[in-house]
Amino acid sequence: MTTPLGPTSPAFLHLQARRDAPGGIVFGGHRCSYAEIAAAVDALAAWLAARGVGPGQRIGVVAANEPALVASLFALWGLGAVVVPVGVRATADEVARCLAHAGASGVLVDAPRDALGRDVGAAAGIPAWACDADLPIAPRVLRRGGARGGRRSAAAAIAYTSGTTGAPKGATLTHENLLWATLACAQARGDGPETVGACLSPLTHTPVLVSHLLCRFLVGATAVLFERFDLGAVLEAVERFGITDLPLIGGMVFDAVSLGTVPPRVRDTVKKVSVGGAPTPLEAKRALAGIFPGAEVVEAYGQTESTDGVTMARGRSVLDRPGTVGRTNPYVAVAIARADGGLAQPDEEGEIVIGGPTVMSGYHRDPDATAAAIRDGWLHTGDLGRRDAEGWLYVTGRLKEVIITGGENVSPAEVEEVLRAHPDVADVAVIGTPHPKWDEQVTAVVVPRPGASIDRQRLTAFAGDRLAGFKKPRRIEVVASLPRNAANKVQTGVLRRKFGG
Repeated sequence: MTTPLGPTSPAFLHLQARRDAPGGIVFGGHRCSYAEIAAAVDALAAWLAARGVGPGQRIGVVAANEPALVASLFALWGLGAVVVPVGVRATADEVARCLAHAGASGVLVDAPRDALGRDVGAAAGIPAWACDADLPIAPRVLRRGGARGGRRSAAAAIAYTSGTTGAPKGATLTHENLLWATLACAQARGDGPETVGACLSPLTHTPVLVSHLLCRFLVGATAVLFERFDLGAVLEAVERFGITDLPLIGGMVFDAVSLGTVPPRVRDTVKKVSVGGAPTPLEAKRALAGIFPGAEVVEAYGQTESTDGVTMARGRSVLDRPGTVGRTNPYVAVAIARADGGLAQPDEEGEIVIGGPTVMSGYHRDPDATAAAIRDGWLHTGDLGRRDAEGWLYVTGRLKEVIITGGENVSPAEVEEVLRAHPDVADVAVIGTPHPKWDEQVTAVVVPRPGASIDRQRLTAFAGDRLAGFKKPRRIEVVASLPRNAANKVQTGVLRRKFGG
């Protein structure tokens, strides 16, 4: 190494050990070997260490699926720093709020987000750095300043996830969480060094990072990185690079199914097609099985707070057991809790709870939310489900109000707070309503101020200026008043029944 390291992570050490493995990553049409990735990680770690980054510091990372993101994560872990990943669709205000809450010491972005990095650095009062997307990543300073000191920590990442009662919460995930989740996913899926997996969803989303990238590194396989999803480019890459594993979420499934067929070489190369991020209709899974007859259809269930998926269904079980999300992965415990706190009997509905080494240590700077989520060692997911006598899990509903649109979680309260700031809005409730491609769409039910009228296009644009694109309302309904109960709480169930949610 070119720089002294802090408490190195299992992921970092594993990458160093993989230098001679035949796999690696593919980006922009060319391959990067594990040796090249490890060299870029070493160089970036030395560069960041020279600017004061060290153990325990929390560093924001905003980058697309590219070598710069991979190098940033592993360099920070090698230095003992804590990664605060934020998706590239977030606005500068959203990134700054997350990093301020995390107590970040700096922010690292990719080249297309130079301006965002400067704005976030200025808003949060922290230094900002940028890297070129591909190797060599050429790190450079965007905003000067000294990185604040930190304490040594077992934490690997603070992953912000939309909650149900306001601003996103930061799930603190340890290196052990990442290690066990990676082992669990790779074993359950049957990953091997011969696999070539596509990274189609944002790797800044922790479950995606684990299942789409870290699992590949664990077994010495190859990961093909895509900055954005384009089905034509994906199919071309299947033929060119021999992609065996296609992980699809939300609208990606819709796009693939709409093709009806794929070229013979693509059909013969793909061995696994995974669906997840939101419930996938059985008809869509059957269609995928028809398009890729030689491939297993794989469905998984999990959440950020459990680091990655905790159950998995593969092959015929996905089609023969309609609605199942699989059986429990290795190293993980899953149970169904009744409302009285007892454990449910087979086929009895209750809340899905998760135990084991993949469960987060808690929500950053939020002991109340942590205490509510983790009770007696079990993570309470807020999802309703049942498990049959053979151990197959079925998700039957949600206790939480979170909206899942295209695999992304949206907090209704966060969207409502933004819309209430509009001068024409007197009151608002945000719900999820069905969408044929995205599973759910963000729907705002708005009460206008006296004398005002709601311009739907302008209100959507207003929200879009302040929120990531997937959070802004795609549907706006105008009503005279919102239904409320005796406690003055909005009766969202009434709204869903009225507007089809």
